[in-house]
Amino acid sequence: MTKLIISSSVFQSQVADLLPCNGYKKSQLTYSLLQAYNLLQYFDVVIDKPYCSKEDLLRFHSAIYVDQLMKGTLNAVQDYDKSEDDWDQLNETSEHWYDSGDKFRSEKRFHSREDLYEHFKTIEFDQNIKNDSYDNIRLTKRMKLESVTLSNDELLKTFNLTGDCPLFSYLPMYIQVSTGATLALENHINLPSPDQNNSERIIGINWDGGRHHASKQRASGFCYVNDIVLLIQRLRKKGFQRISYVDFDLHHGDGVENAFKYSNFIQTISLHLYEAGFFPGTGDLKNNKSPNLVNIPMLHGLNDTYLRTIVDKIIIPLIDQHDPQIIVIQSGGDGLSGDKYNEWQLSIHGLTKCILELIERFTKCHCVVLGGGGYNELIMSRFNTFLTWNIVRKYSSKVQDRLIKEYIEDGFDYLIPDHEFIDLYTDDNYKYWSYEEPGNDKCKTLRNYNTPKHLEECFTKIFPKKSPPQESVMPPPP
Repeated sequence: MTKLIISSSVFQSQVADLLPCNGYKKSQLTYSLLQAYNLLQYFDVVIDKPYCSKEDLLRFHSAIYVDQLMKGTLNAVQDYDKSEDDWDQLNETSEHWYDSGDKFRSEKRFHSREDLYEHFKTIEFDQNIKNDSYDNIRLTKRMKLESVTLSNDELLKTFNLTGDCPLFSYLPMYIQVSTGATLALENHINLPSPDQNNSERIIGINWDGGRHHASKQRASGFCYVNDIVLLIQRLRKKGFQRISYVDFDLHHGDGVENAFKYSNFIQTISLHLYEAGFFPGTGDLKNNKSPNLVNIPMLHGLNDTYLRTIVDKIIIPLIDQHDPQIIVIQSGGDGLSGDKYNEWQLSIHGLTKCILELIERFTKCHCVVLGGGGYNELIMSRFNTFLTWNIVRKYSSKVQDRLIKEYIEDGFDYLIPDHEFIDLYTDDNYKYWSYEEPGNDKCKTLRNYNTPKHLEECFTKIFPKKSPPQESVMPPPP
């Protein structure tokens, strides 16, 4: 039996979109499209008030770093960020849609960040956290910067809270909600029972998680807290001995890799773009320690065919070797065709199939699916929804006879259903698959520098005692 868990709500999506790189709309567009297809009703548990404490963050991050992130003065509108216009851009669109017809709003939207924070405080109060527990835990942690006196500017530079990871209004609330949404999934995940036939398999989803760059005391790549590491640590404490982490993001999952690079119990597999000058500049073949620490560096132009070959010939055999009890998947979509990075040309169909293949192949494993990169918000809402829909229609116990009423059809003329943010898809002519439609100027073809020879080199480095895949199963030349 499979049980589906998701952390998703209007509140969570509006908090997640405080993060500037979300374009102030990425999470809200995903949530609204999930609602447009009525997908949340097919989950066994929907977590709508996620939260984690400062103590939870200390399980991985340093005390002095957490102190800086969680300053109470940051839970307010900052002087350099007085305008509500950016964050509030979708509220007017939503109100206009509801006012234009006889439509009933089932969930409250928050029209200012202050209102959002007032709601957050009620959730924080419900957690019944002891006020002195954070200080007690903090004092027991010994960190190398504790004895060093630094100015505030020096601290910000030390923690990289400038540049790509600036401080922003309500940063502590954002961290506690988005990280809490990932950690809340762990509450529903238990060790498999000795009798595998009676085991309940969990598939958990948090599209606002997957912050894979953050390290113990440094923000990086739009990631302030590493929710993935915190989740895996919790699972280990719960008794899970073998965990596999698979990262599909365009960028190397360096923060997760570094956290577990000396562990024999945690397997980290990262497939990413590796080229001179591309962030974060790590993740080449030389540092691999197969099968537990594996990097699969790709070049510009990666397509569906090549990715599928990598999954079948490298990733699945690696996971087979590790024999995990749970798989954590970071499903960043910044490699999708149409993303602002324009480095890979994966389709929504292609990336979804690869992720589903892992879920379907390892049926005795729990699975946690997290979000990650993806900087075309309109594409990401489609991708997250399509992957959710596929998981629901295959695994939901609430789908009668495995049929689901809300279909996402494959035809290029298939339109996105009417919902509160439908007007944002106007430039795509409201088509769900506009970025994959042949001849559409949104569907660009890149030169693929990933050759069969490159795949053979990766395979040989990762599996030095095995023969490379036969030519018949290699991807065609670019």
